[in-house]
Amino acid sequence: MPAAEPSPYDVLGITPAATPPEVHAAYERALAAATGAPTREACTTAYLHLRNTGRRLGADILEYAAPDPSTTAREAFAGVAEQRFLPQDAPPPPITTLVVLRRSTTAEDHREPPPTNTTFATPARFTATADVLPPVDIPR
Repeated sequence: MPAAEPSPYDVLGITPAATPPEVHAAYERALAAATGAPTREACTTAYLHLRNTGRRLGADILEYAAPDPSTTAREAFAGVAEQRFLPQDAPPPPITTLVVLRRSTTAEDHREPPPTNTTFATPARFTATADVLPPVDIPR
């Protein structure tokens, strides 16, 4: 099986956090250190990829694609099965501390608020007039 193609970041020897001036400086360093035509071509191709924001985003997506979620979950929760959340000798919580909700005790919370004596008036500048209607041609 052939080796994976190096990423543009590896070719220029920079990290994905590099700014455009850092990318340009790395390109100049890599081009000066390149000995053969294939190496110079690889440096130029990597620089052109990273100079273009769309291509750089594509390189980032290919390089740092999300890992398989099942593998990630398995690794994240690997030690959880051995740990217990409560010690085995912990007593159950007292029954009086448990919350019991009954409709009679919560009805007060869901009652409509009392009416207020204030009136809600629309200011004159916001009243709807015929000016807000679209122009309509009435046939004769």
